[in-house]
Amino acid sequence: MRVIVAGAGMAGLSCAYELLKAKDAPEVTLLESSSRAGGKVLSESEGGVVFEAGPDSFITQKPWALELIRELGLEGRLLPTDRVRKDVHVFSRGRLRKYPEGLMLMAPTKVWPFLLCDLLPLKDKLRMGLEPLCPPPPPDQDESLAAFTRRRFGEAALRVIVGPILAGIFAGDPEELSLKSTFPQFLELEKKHGSVLLGMRAAARRRSQGAAAPSASGLEPGKAAGAAKRPRGDLTLFMALRGGLGELVDALLVRVGGVLRTGAGVRSIRRQGALWRVELSSGEVQESDALVLAMPADSAALALREVDPVLAGLAGAIPFTSTATVSLLYPAKDFPHPLDGFGFVVERSEPTTVLAATYTSTKFPGRVPKDKVLIRCFLGGAGREETLKKDDAGLVAAVREDLSRIMGFDLEPEKAKVYRWEKANPQFIVGHGERLVRMEERLAAQPGLILAGGSYRGVGVPECVRSGREAARLILAAGSVPPAGTVI
Repeated sequence: MRVIVAGAGMAGLSCAYELLKAKDAPEVTLLESSSRAGGKVLSESEGGVVFEAGPDSFITQKPWALELIRELGLEGRLLPTDRVRKDVHVFSRGRLRKYPEGLMLMAPTKVWPFLLCDLLPLKDKLRMGLEPLCPPPPPDQDESLAAFTRRRFGEAALRVIVGPILAGIFAGDPEELSLKSTFPQFLELEKKHGSVLLGMRAAARRRSQGAAAPSASGLEPGKAAGAAKRPRGDLTLFMALRGGLGELVDALLVRVGGVLRTGAGVRSIRRQGALWRVELSSGEVQESDALVLAMPADSAALALREVDPVLAGLAGAIPFTSTATVSLLYPAKDFPHPLDGFGFVVERSEPTTVLAATYTSTKFPGRVPKDKVLIRCFLGGAGREETLKKDDAGLVAAVREDLSRIMGFDLEPEKAKVYRWEKANPQFIVGHGERLVRMEERLAAQPGLILAGGSYRGVGVPECVRSGREAARLILAAGSVPPAGTVI
């Protein structure tokens, strides 16, 4: 069997790797339109400092990236987050406020730390505490993340907790993001326990007894290690690689490099008999029995126009937002802020350019020399893309102004690195799940065609790894017959 994988981001690389390691491996061609593989995963090292352009870590609760890392022999390169300075703050009402111990995504599981914190006024805390009394929504309703939070916890919880953290993961607007497609676990808690709060507390009790998997909380990463296999890395909830996640790309390229063609974009695809004909941007045509489009949905839509205009329209209707990161490096001896935690997020109503910041030198000890401080700031996203029209110097200046206001210092950085990601963040808005159902209905008539990657069922490195490897396994399981078309 001949297989073409179009797109050499994390999903495409994982797909090609899974295909090639099979006992009876098919003939694989991996196409990439740009000059390098890896997609948004890009690490650069300068003077002992690791700069991440895209994701800097992965979540271990979703096992797929960790499984691949171990399989590739990179377990010794795993880097856990700091276990002591693990607080997260939110810039709200003019200053940084610490998220209290026991706050799990949107639900406080410990009463007294939550009541005693200054995160919200008492009336808003009491409103959150009444969440178990909220009625359920109409069956099968696809609520927005904002509507769900507002209904169960109140407006203040949306503004100060859920909006900055959960919507920030997607660089999205909580009023638009689909709860069912972004955080379906909250729906499951509501169905099973009648309450997110009661469900979270039940999960916390099970973890304290060593009976559950790591917490879904991004606010208590150190406490998620209890159920992990300590002899195999002593995991924290978030893990990195010592030289950056680019090490994962490099390891995959060692395995698949011989089948990779860069600078080979896909112009169009057509079905001809039992084969897929792929026309490249150069005009060259390649044929395959199975075809995996592991590219962003908007690029896939362009390629699909001749195959199925309706399918192309559905893929093209998935919106994307643009983001950027600004990393600033300082000498530690002159740095006035204690960097007491992993970083901070910003309440959406605050008039800042920065949406969030990671204290990289604190969060991942060993990523930066001890005499340096590295802060990485996030910009752009839904409703905030206008600021990205500034040039790099303008973005650095805007970030420095925000850090002066938020953290109380204004030092000239030794180095500033700006990375831009134009229309690179898919938005799973309300109705996304229904769109995927319709896409699968159209793909039923396209045997051997699989859509994979972070545009469809989950964002982040683990989800892209899962998507790519599942696509490969479908092809391998089908043997000499192309598998049914689907969205992975």
